[in-house]
Amino acid sequence: MRSNLLFGFILLAITANAQWSTRASLPGIARAKAASFNINDKIFMMGGVNNSNVVLNDFWQYDITSDSWTQKTNFPGAERYGAVSFVLNNFGYIVAGGNDNGYLDDLWEYDPANNFWLQKTGLPVTSPQHDNQRVEAFAFVVGNKAYLGGGSGFVFGANSTNPYAFFDLWEYDPISDNWTQKSDIPDFIGRNMSIAVAINGKGYVGLGCNVDQTINRRTFWEYDPSNDSWTAKADFPNDFTADAGAVVYGSQLYVVGGVNLNPVSLSNQVYQYDPVADIWAQMSPFSGNDIAGEFSVTTPTSAFIGGGYNGSIVPRNDLWEISSAITGINKTDNDDIAVYPNPCSDHLSVKSKNEIATIEIYNSGGQLVVSQRSKESVIVLNNLTDGNYTVRTTLRNGNSFSKSITIEN
Repeated sequence: MRSNLLFGFILLAITANAQWSTRASLPGIARAKAASFNINDKIFMMGGVNNSNVVLNDFWQYDITSDSWTQKTNFPGAERYGAVSFVLNNFGYIVAGGNDNGYLDDLWEYDPANNFWLQKTGLPVTSPQHDNQRVEAFAFVVGNKAYLGGGSGFVFGANSTNPYAFFDLWEYDPISDNWTQKSDIPDFIGRNMSIAVAINGKGYVGLGCNVDQTINRRTFWEYDPSNDSWTAKADFPNDFTADAGAVVYGSQLYVVGGVNLNPVSLSNQVYQYDPVADIWAQMSPFSGNDIAGEFSVTTPTSAFIGGGYNGSIVPRNDLWEISSAITGINKTDNDDIAVYPNPCSDHLSVKSKNEIATIEIYNSGGQLVVSQRSKESVIVLNNLTDGNYTVRTTLRNGNSFSKSITIEN
């Protein structure tokens, strides 16, 4: 049984008036509610629903460097929309979602090096009241664990007509391939089509709507996996909260688009959330006009949104990028900042003829992993795993510079 297909929402990194660049559109079918993830310089996208509400299982790879799409072998699991996705140890994961036959609880792992899918342990059934099959859930990653919760299901199985709103949280360990239930979200109201991201070792979850898709949710929560606790944060400023997505850049969260359910309308809004100050700030609007239900991907140096619904609730196949060069990261040629070597292994040098205030290194998920102060610095990288990172150098004169690096041990 398929739920009412609404939209999706995105969060993006911008700290000034944002400009957007169009990238190569998806050559396949226009869609909304697809699952997506980023590994190295590739974006992977699967499934979703087309303009006729046909649920898809095709699988695509976008090469950021060449700005080109390649169709891969179809996803081997059931077709689905409203699934959640995440990356652990350079493997992509897709879990849950829905199609014409009901909701799903299965988990699939993708190995990009071998173009191979492997089915893993799905969400466990632990309640006599409902199965754990769900659609429009949320997920985020902290460290080497993934966390999944929320969404909607059905009481006593996928073929029931009684909806169930999840307010739970599950932790997935890819090494043991096991799920562990964690503390529920404290408001116990359940939320559908919400957002979730991780920033500096904590998860941020909220917004969305109720399971009947009649009430927008503004509440927003911080989850600390170190002690399995939730903390209420500042509510979102308006009701364009349903069916959204999220990206993080420079330890800031950005929300783009969204749906107000009363009456149903889409938005081109962009909001920034500062987790330290616990403040939402409105930014310049999205250049692609009203949008929701899009897939959203954060990379070490930029962020992408694609597909989704337009203001007429028609699926789209365009792709947009916002780069770090226009997100408040400024550079002047007179600063002469050098970052080397690249690729690097156990150390990295950052030099400037002007005084350096801070040097920060962010991983591909936007998490701050190194922070150092010095005019001329050699940064020890022994504790960082292989992968792509962003080095952000801020000078005493206020200028800042961002550079992508690759760590190869």
